[in-house]
Amino acid sequence: MREMLSYLAAALPARTSPPARLLALQCALRSTGPGEVNIPTGLLRGMRLGRDTAALSELQGARWLYSSAPPGPGGFTAQLLDVAVRMQAPTARDRSRAADWVLRTCHRRELRELDALSRLLALTLAAHVPPDWPGALASVEQEVLARMCGLQAQGLTPVLNVLVHARFLRSWAHGPAPEDLRWELAVQGEPDSDGSGLLA
Repeated sequence: MREMLSYLAAALPARTSPPARLLALQCALRSTGPGEVNIPTGLLRGMRLGRDTAALSELQGARWLYSSAPPGPGGFTAQLLDVAVRMQAPTARDRSRAADWVLRTCHRRELRELDALSRLLALTLAAHVPPDWPGALASVEQEVLARMCGLQAQGLTPVLNVLVHARFLRSWAHGPAPEDLRWELAVQGEPDSDGSGLLA
């Protein structure tokens, strides 16, 4: 998951919105070898992206994918134009499991009513927690987290506070180096169990 989030941070324009980043993540993880992807309506609903076509239009405008028709009652199909995304390390089975983990994480009761930016940051934080120590403190550079979410580093603080208030995070703090950020998840267990091999 971290590799895919990092790749998308580099591949997508810096101003790509959180809903478009969440959609791009699902498209990348659910694409076939030739780059075809089918996103059903239920998945859009589960990701809290609704029937709005703005995220899809944004990805098309960035020339990251192409869809010949807007989302309909059954969802939409698209072709990834980013050839390099199909060369990322995870196998098809691992990608499928990761896509399911992303969906279930976004649908947690702590996150489901939050905005797309908060859910994107929650996914990014959860993906950086050591899989064998789900309750451990995690740490990463603020700039890395911000880039994965399309933010400036100073924009992290209010969103981190939202995640603490929602009880997704137990706490967060700056690390020994000012540029580092440390946090502890308040949530454990499902839906993270199937993601154990995918968070590295």
